[in-house]
Amino acid sequence: MEKLETVKRLVRQNNYKDNDITYKQCQELGVTVNRVGLEIFARKLRTMDRADEINAHKEQSMAAQNESNGSAHSALSFEKSSYLPGSFEQNHSSSAHYSNVTPLNKAEVRRKPLSVDPNERKREITFELGTIKVREYELLQELNILEHSEKLAEAH
Repeated sequence: MEKLETVKRLVRQNNYKDNDITYKQCQELGVTVNRVGLEIFARKLRTMDRADEINAHKEQSMAAQNESNGSAHSALSFEKSSYLPGSFEQNHSSSAHYSNVTPLNKAEVRRKPLSVDPNERKREITFELGTIKVREYELLQELNILEHSEKLAEAH
């Protein structure tokens, strides 16, 4: 466990990028690491650290807004998709109801004024892009189900 923490510390010290230097520092400390594995580990650690930063920022924003507004609503509000695997086939008999994915108008963000701080704006953009990716995944799943249903209907 100490070796893992040492490698994490070195990767962070070198800003997740300078993996040649990190590799040499690991060797100097007697920690054996795979060079290719170090690259992958650095990328994943960077992603995890960024996610932690985003979550911390989100919690701070929610706390600050709750204090200023006195309400329990957050600055960013999303509705979770109602899609459940296997549920589409059950609802397929109703030709008017095809989508089990959150409608776009309900998934929209309640926007607050744009942030002046570039780092905060980067976090906001990253969060919104992540939300878009989740929505894209839901829609691709629904599309696959529809195509599969069409193929089954053609086969019968």
